[in-house]
Amino acid sequence: MEASRTKSVAAPRKGGHTVAATTAKGRQTSQLAATSTFNRSGQQRQATRIKYDEEMAERESDLRSIEITKMVSDWAATLDERSHAKTARRYVATKKEEMRLANQELTAVRRAQLQALYAAEQQQYKDEYEEMGMTFYKERA
Repeated sequence: MEASRTKSVAAPRKGGHTVAATTAKGRQTSQLAATSTFNRSGQQRQATRIKYDEEMAERESDLRSIEITKMVSDWAATLDERSHAKTARRYVATKKEEMRLANQELTAVRRAQLQALYAAEQQQYKDEYEEMGMTFYKERA
C-alpha cells in the first residue's frame, strides 16, 4: 500500500540534472536543489581558488620585480666599485709611468751634468798643466 502512495517520477532537466517527485510521506525532495547547492559551494571554492591563484601570481610578479630591482641595484653598486678600482689602477699606472719617465729624465740630466763636470775638470787640469809649462796628453783608443 505504501508503494501506491509513493510516486516516483524522474524527468531529465537541462544540464543533465534530474528532479525526483515525492517520497512516501509526501515530501518533495529535489536532486536538482542538492546538486545546485553542491555546485554553488563548488563554484564558491573555485572562485576562492581563482582569487587565491591571482593573488599568488601578483605576489610572484611583485617578487620578480623586486629581484630585478635588486639585481640592477647590485649591478650599479659593483659597477661603481669596479669604476673606482679601474680609476685607482689607472692612477697607479700613470704614476708608475711618470716615475719611470722622471727617472729617465733625471738620468739624462745627471749624465749631462757629469759630462759637463768631467769636461770642466779636464779643462782645469789642462790649464794647470799649461801654467806649469807642461802639456796635457790625451791618448785616444
